[in-house]
Amino acid sequence: MCDVNVFVVKNGVEEKVLENVDLIEEVGNGMRLVNIFGEERTLKAKMVRYDNSEKRMVFLPV
Repeated sequence: MCDVNVFVVKNGVEEKVLENVDLIEEVGNGMRLVNIFGEERTLKAKMVRYDNSEKRMVFLPV
C-alpha cells in the first residue's frame, strides 16, 4: 500500500491530522484529504514536503 500519513505544521511542530490517506485533491483554496476508511478532512494549507520512504506528507497552513 502507498497510503500516507498527513501532518500540518503548527507552531513549528508537525501534528498528524489524518492517517492512511489515499486521495488528495485541491478544492477551492484548500486540500481535500480522504483516507482508506472514507474519513475526510479539508485543510486550508499548501503541501511543503512528501517523503515516500516514510509515507509522510507535510502541509503548512495558509
